[in-house]
Amino acid sequence: MSSEMTPLQKSVLERYQSLAESLRELKETLSDLNNTHENSKPEEILQEMREIEVKISLVSTLMKGAVYSLVLQRWADKNPQV
Repeated sequence: MSSEMTPLQKSVLERYQSLAESLRELKETLSDLNNTHENSKPEEILQEMREIEVKISLVSTLMKGAVYSLVLQRWADKNPQV
C-alpha cells in the first residue's frame, strides 16, 4: 500500500483540521462566556443573545438582498432585450 496521499485525502484531512480548529475556538469562546457571565441571571444572558440574533438576522437579510440584486443585475446585463 502506498504511503502517498491522494489530493482528495489531503483535502479531507485539511477540512478536518479546519473543523477541529473551529471547534477549539468555539470551546474557548463558550468558556469565556461562561466565565464572564457566571454571576449573571439567565434572563440577562438570554436578552443579550436575542439582541445578537436580531442583528444577525438583519445582516442576513441585507446580504440576501445584495446577492439577489447582484444576480438580477448580471442577468439583465446578459439579457438586454428582455
